[in-house]
Amino acid sequence: MDLLKLRQQELDKVGEFTIDSGLNITKLHAFREFGYNNITLKVTTIESPPYIMIRRTNGSDVIKYDGFCIDMLNAISRELGFSYKIYLVPDKRFGAENASNPGQWNGLVQELILKKADLAVAPMTISYAREEVIDFTKPFMNLGIGILFKIPTQMPTRLFSFMNPLAVDIWLYVVVAYILVSSTLFIVARFSPFEWQNPHPCEKDSDVTENQFSLADSFWFTIVTLMKQGCDLNPRSISTRIIGAIWWFFTLILISSYTANLAAFLTVDRMITPIESVEDLASQTKISYGALEGGSTMTFFRIQGPNMSIQFVCNRLCEYILRQNWLNYQ
Repeated sequence: MDLLKLRQQELDKVGEFTIDSGLNITKLHAFREFGYNNITLKVTTIESPPYIMIRRTNGSDVIKYDGFCIDMLNAISRELGFSYKIYLVPDKRFGAENASNPGQWNGLVQELILKKADLAVAPMTISYAREEVIDFTKPFMNLGIGILFKIPTQMPTRLFSFMNPLAVDIWLYVVVAYILVSSTLFIVARFSPFEWQNPHPCEKDSDVTENQFSLADSFWFTIVTLMKQGCDLNPRSISTRIIGAIWWFFTLILISSYTANLAAFLTVDRMITPIESVEDLASQTKISYGALEGGSTMTFFRIQGPNMSIQFVCNRLCEYILRQNWLNYQ
C-alpha cells in the first residue's frame, strides 16, 4: 500500500505500508512544507502581558517583543522557515465591528482585512463575528467571560459589635418599648389599690401606705426582667401582673433571637459575594467596572438581547471607557 501526500497540485508518494515490514517513510522532508524560505511576513500585534510584552532599551527607540505569543511565533517561523517584521497595531485595539457602520472594523482585524498585515499575533478571543471576516488558528487557551472583584475584607472589631445580631430599627423599638412599659407600669400601679401597702405590717391601725412601684423602681423592674435577672419587686395586682407577663414574653422572644443570631455572628465565617450575576452587577454602585474597548467582552454585551441589566452594564462599560480615555488624554 502506497502512502501519498497532496503537495501543491499533485499527489506525491512519500512511503509505503506492507504487512511484513509495516510502515516505511521514504520522504521524511515531505511532511514539512518548504516554500516559505526568504519570505518576510508582516505581523501585527498588541501589548497584552504576559502574552505580548514590550521592552524598550534606555536611550534607544528599539522595541523588543517578548511573551508567550512571541515565543510561539518564533517556533512557527523556525519550523516553516520564514522571517517576519512585527509592529504594534496603531489604534491599540483587538478589533470590533462598528455598530453604526456594519462591515467596518478596527484594531487587529482591520489590519488583516485591509491586508496591511499577513498575520496577527495576540491573545485574541475567537468570536462568531470575527470568524466571518478572518481565519483563526487552533486556540491555545480556552477561557470564558468572568467577573473578577476583590474579596471583601473582614471588618475590624468595633466597640458596639455586640449589637450586630439585631438591626438598628429593632434596638430602637426595644428602647421605645422599655420606656412605654415602664411608664405604663408606674401609672397602673398608682391607680391600683392592691399596690399600696402598709410599710409597717406590725402597726395594723396605721394609715400610712406606700407604693413599691415608684418611677425609678418601675424602670428598674423592667430592665432587670429584660436582662433575665432576679428582682425584689413583685407585682401584686392583676393589672400590673398582666403588664409584667406581657413584658416577660416579649423579652423571652427578644433574648432568644439575639442569642441565636449572636452565635451565628461569632462562629460562622460568612463569605459575602456581592456579585453573582449580571443583574447583581447592574444593581450595585459600590464596585466600578469596565472592559477593553474593541474587545470581545465589550462586543458580547453590546449585541445581546433587550435585557435591561445587560443593557445597563453595557452603558456603564461605555462610560468607563470614555472616562479612561479622557483621563489618559489629560
